[in-house]
Amino acid sequence: MDEMAERLAELGLEVEPSKTCLLRFGNRAATDCRKDSVKRAPAFNFLGFTHYVGKSRKGRFVLGRKSQRERIVKKLKDVGDRLSALRIEGGQAMMDYARRHLQGQVGYDAVSGNIRQVRTYAYRISRLLFKGLNRRSQRRSVSWDRFSEVLSSWMPSLRIRHNLYPKPLWTTQAGSRMV
Repeated sequence: MDEMAERLAELGLEVEPSKTCLLRFGNRAATDCRKDSVKRAPAFNFLGFTHYVGKSRKGRFVLGRKSQRERIVKKLKDVGDRLSALRIEGGQAMMDYARRHLQGQVGYDAVSGNIRQVRTYAYRISRLLFKGLNRRSQRRSVSWDRFSEVLSSWMPSLRIRHNLYPKPLWTTQAGSRMV
């Protein structure tokens, strides 16, 4: 920590002590934590993701990422407020806004290992939209069955956009002559 503070001071920067700490992280973090009788290695938030020590399907160390919970809760509240404000402009305006928002969010959050959070977020946005569409009059205007049919064509594709664990260069594909 002292060396890093000195190095940053050479560049005219300083370390914020309330936001900086040393964490046990990496492929030996789980075994080291068990030795110190700590349940698991600590996680940290960075760029809207919670980074944690995870395992691959083969049991090897992998850097796990999932959407930061506080950020998602705040976004859902903002979307709900925006949809209620758009209610007077009509259902199409509400659907257009929700689709654009969801496309942007999926474009950022759809990284390897985070697809469950992306799908949950999309489901919650669809629930907010359903609620907003049904509050436009005194009686229920859209049933969930009818809304689901429209939703299937309206929803952007929920798939991994950023593969953070590509195949290593030394592995060859089946049928390759490079052996």
